Amino acid sequence: MNRILSKRRPSRNDASRRDRGSRDTDSTRYQRHGTALPSWSDLEPKTNRRRDERDDDGSFLENVSTVRFGLVLLLIAALFTLYVGHVHATQQLLMDVQEARQMNHKLHLKHNRLKGEFDHATGPSVIYDRARELGLREAVPTGRTVVVPD
Repeated sequence: MNRILSKRRPSRNDASRRDRGSRDTDSTRYQRHGTALPSWSDLEPKTNRRRDERDDDGSFLENVSTVRFGLVLLLIAALFTLYVGHVHATQQLLMDVQEARQMNHKLHLKHNRLKGEFDHATGPSVIYDRARELGLREAVPTGRTVVVPD
């Protein structure tokens, strides 16, 4: 009932070589018996076996290593974090500039108000009135009149 597929019967040395994991160099010397159980490599589908050559048919993500993908992902996260930080810093700077503009506007208004008060206090009408109170009189100007051409 047991059929032998090989021409010669396997010896003990062949079995011990098989147990140690070494392969027989001549594949035609030994073949499995019809009743022998399949090995793990026989049970494994060909799609699960490691490929010796890279296939260019695979998708981009299949060709990228996990470490490289992780580094690219970290780089993208770092750039996004820097961008968000830049946006917040720019918004804070804009608020500071607007606050400085408001302060500058208030200072200009205060300067104009104080200058108006000073001009009002030192204007010609005030000076003439004070001079009259001190007893000074208005005199006719002496000398020639200066004419400025237009």
